[in-house]
Amino acid sequence: MSAQKRYTVRYRDANSNTLERCYYASDAHEARVLAMESVRYIHDHPHAIDLIRCESQPLRKRAA
Repeated sequence: MSAQKRYTVRYRDANSNTLERCYYASDAHEARVLAMESVRYIHDHPHAIDLIRCESQPLRKRAA
């Protein structure tokens, strides 16, 4: 199981307003699925998503 990262899902509603929601997911596909499960408009209109952006930076191990 991979680490959860923060993803921003941006979409346009029926009035062409741009809205964003954030989700913790293992990849962009999972973030899309979570958005479709939690926002009825995205569920009904998945093409309304115009961006899925990973906000988390991968953790770097420090050299000892």
